[in-house]
Amino acid sequence: MIKVRTRLKMILYFFILWNSIHVDAVTQLCNGPLGMISGEIRDWQITASSTFWDPDCHEKNARLYQSADRAWCARHKSDSEWLQIDLGIAAKISGVLTQGRANKNEHVTSFMISYSTDAYRWQYLVDQYGNQKMFSANIDSYSIHNNYFDEPIVARFIKFHPIKWHVHPSLRVEIIGCQECKQYLGLPPYGRISASTTWPSRQRATCQPEDGYIMSNKGWCSKRRYKYDQWLEFDLGHPSTVTSLITKGRGDTSQDQWVTKYKVSFSNDTRLWLYYKEKSQIEPRVFAGNNDRDSERIHFLNEPFFARYVRLHPIEWHNHVSMRAAILGCPHKAACFPGYFRVNSEAQCVENMAYKKQTWTNDRNRHHQKNGVGGFKFRSIRETNGDPSLAVDGFEETLEWSKCATIDNYFVKKPVWMVDLGRRTNIAGVMLKTWHENKESNVSSSMYRDYLANLDRYNVYVDQYPRRYRFKNTNLCSYVTRTDQALISSSRLHFQCQRPLHGRFVYIEADGASNHWNKLFTAVLFCKLGATAITFDDIPNLNSLQDVIPSVYNNISWMNAQYLNATASSSAGYTYVCSSGQMVCWFNVPMTIQTSIANTTLTINSFVIAAVSSNSITVTIVGYFAST
Repeated sequence: MIKVRTRLKMILYFFILWNSIHVDAVTQLCNGPLGMISGEIRDWQITASSTFWDPDCHEKNARLYQSADRAWCARHKSDSEWLQIDLGIAAKISGVLTQGRANKNEHVTSFMISYSTDAYRWQYLVDQYGNQKMFSANIDSYSIHNNYFDEPIVARFIKFHPIKWHVHPSLRVEIIGCQECKQYLGLPPYGRISASTTWPSRQRATCQPEDGYIMSNKGWCSKRRYKYDQWLEFDLGHPSTVTSLITKGRGDTSQDQWVTKYKVSFSNDTRLWLYYKEKSQIEPRVFAGNNDRDSERIHFLNEPFFARYVRLHPIEWHNHVSMRAAILGCPHKAACFPGYFRVNSEAQCVENMAYKKQTWTNDRNRHHQKNGVGGFKFRSIRETNGDPSLAVDGFEETLEWSKCATIDNYFVKKPVWMVDLGRRTNIAGVMLKTWHENKESNVSSSMYRDYLANLDRYNVYVDQYPRRYRFKNTNLCSYVTRTDQALISSSRLHFQCQRPLHGRFVYIEADGASNHWNKLFTAVLFCKLGATAITFDDIPNLNSLQDVIPSVYNNISWMNAQYLNATASSSAGYTYVCSSGQMVCWFNVPMTIQTSIANTTLTINSFVIAAVSSNSITVTIVGYFAST
């Protein structure tokens, strides 16, 4: 009998199917109106140094295309007057539009602009000589004049300072730009929602956690009316920057039900939860809720935080704990963190449910060579090369077959690899990344090129019981055969389950070609998921660090060391101290820190957030994957 071994590699990715709507993110160009015309900027976000006594001159009328009698009018004819717009969330601003008060023949002819990210530290737009820039404005009171900036600025607050005017300093404005961090987070299919308790309703027609989305016409309702440890939790799918919160009351009842006060906590692992508080606060911040069931109440966070899980904790309510809510922030567009992956290049990062989970295989029982009844044998992570746990170690690189998990049919007819997800869950599909010979492959790996011909089929099963080697058709998720050409032509296989399957254990079964029964094949499995990142040793100077910082994170005020008041050092000898900063990056390097939380030492395995100042590099631990 000729024995020929076949080896191949697979990446196994797992993701959950949520039975809800899909919302596509719209690519936003940075040249759109930011909300003065549409009303997205609320009246309370518009303030001024003073206002003329005429009701038509209130600062809320400083919107483009208001009726001809309306505009903001300063009380005094002075160049010390100003009109301020709070955008709520930091925006990239590329220009402004201005208009006068038409029926009164009042308009501004020149103005200056100042801006800020926190309303405390202000700076003026300057010209190429570093002088405060004077913008020319309108020549009449009804037409619209546009001014584009030489370079976009990033700011949350912007002030218009009238310098010269006709008749009276009266102004209507719009701001042009984009707000990357004002998008809904945690929407299906990438996110999900859960709650501490749920009010029982007939056939679950209402009051369920998924009814708590802001766009729902129903609402989440807690089971207990008077208990104070209730919460509504948003799983954002991937750690993201949260910048604002929106709440509403319950919408599908004749009774008035809404939350009037609540707190917010957040986490990256559901084990360590931190309540949101600002630098000046000792106690967690209490957010004001709603006054009716239909109006939206939005809160812009002075200090955005970085997390995957966000909980809203009602502490006061009207009639019953019922609410709808939304989390806004920056969708994660950079490389996925360890334990996450993208189904395709345009999809958002989703959780790899197999990441670093326990694995087993049935192909090492030498007492049952090819009898198909070889029992399962647990294998240690470090026992040998080809260990099954290498399939879920979460690091993706071009590797040789010897560094990957392997199964073969030397002792069993159909080798099976299994991963324990730790809990029962809905499985929508499995992503497999197969190993193929490449130019860098060595001689020992090239020998397995011919072995691929012996492999005929992959079957993916989902079951609620461990240590299986025979499966029911009802447990079949999907399969790929040699006739699909995917086994040979594609290094990335996507098994979409014919229907959602509920289970804890996922099995990958390999089968040989029917006319090659006596030939051996080997499947090389690996699940190496990782993000491209820099390490501490990759930072020779500040300029090189700025080159790799995603623009979405620039000029964002982060939550700082009050949460993990820590100092950290790397193996390269650099010492970093938690502090504030405007530019951030992440590092993929193990580090140990001493925190002020229960005097705990955390080992940061990868991806800590770093803030960069003008003369030093400092670290703010706000999102992490750690072990104690």
